[in-house]
Amino acid sequence: MQKSIKDGYLEETNGLYQLTERYRTTWPRIRKLVETIGQRMFEEKPKENPMKIEKNGSWHWLTTQDMAFLTLFTLNMLIEECLTKNILLLGLAKDTAARDLKNHVLPVLITNGVWKSEISQTDLSNLPNTDRMLLQSLSIFNHKQIPVPWSLVEYDASFLSIVPDYEHRPGYISGAIRNKVNPERLFAKTYIQLSQASYDPQLRSNVLLLDRLAYPGFDDQPTSLTEFKHTYGGADEEVQPILYRDSKVKNPMQELVMLTLSAMTSNSIPELFGHNKPLFIADKVAKWHNEEMRRVIDTTGKWLMNNPRLRRFVFYMSTFRERRSEIETNRRESY
Repeated sequence: MQKSIKDGYLEETNGLYQLTERYRTTWPRIRKLVETIGQRMFEEKPKENPMKIEKNGSWHWLTTQDMAFLTLFTLNMLIEECLTKNILLLGLAKDTAARDLKNHVLPVLITNGVWKSEISQTDLSNLPNTDRMLLQSLSIFNHKQIPVPWSLVEYDASFLSIVPDYEHRPGYISGAIRNKVNPERLFAKTYIQLSQASYDPQLRSNVLLLDRLAYPGFDDQPTSLTEFKHTYGGADEEVQPILYRDSKVKNPMQELVMLTLSAMTSNSIPELFGHNKPLFIADKVAKWHNEEMRRVIDTTGKWLMNNPRLRRFVFYMSTFRERRSEIETNRRESY
């Protein structure tokens, strides 16, 4: 706190702390900046390239770092809008290599007695490498006991930053990196499987990773939370991540999500099997645009390489590895 006061972020009055005047309007100013640039890029028809912004009387290209900045705060604005208007925000990953269920959720909950199991950390390490592979294997080999569609119980996304307590104290956890735990009760995660073939119950779609925004009034009930203690900076703090412990705990949000996603899949298209149809269509459109732009860029590159006035410049601006790769490719193609 004292460092924040010294750096000018906070001010103290009679033992009470508050943001300094300069930073009280930080979020509205950032929001206005993002909206202004977004409107220029997608809605207006500016004289200059929409990927340029005017600064100090001259035009500058937006860099990848600028785009990352805009994307970050656009996501924050989206979360704010969804929470304000109770809009369901979902994220699906079809080919995930996530291991947080295997490496974080199971060890933490078993160690603290939330879930009862005789499985050890050594046994967990011998399981399939990723959560998706593990769950797909369980689904295939237990297809009679696990009907499709199914979903795991939901757990807090902050479990990715949580590990069992380093001192093995019951009821305690530790942070995975520098003993820090991400803010909890923001997103809930689960895994789902939506489809199977009508002629073979073992032929099932891929398991998908699902993230959804956590909503006050639904995901902050006593039955949907679990409590741990976390020692950080010499003090014990309470950590209350989302955890629907079993199928007996009511979860109307998950029921809504599963009904919605089940209605949005289709088995009529092979590559759509068990996936989300609107996302599939959007992905196809994005790939088409990417292919078109790639052709434009490749054509421009070949024009530059074959321009006599630029050939020497391009030769010296390219790296040795690039020149060697190009020469070897041309040599192979000539045979």
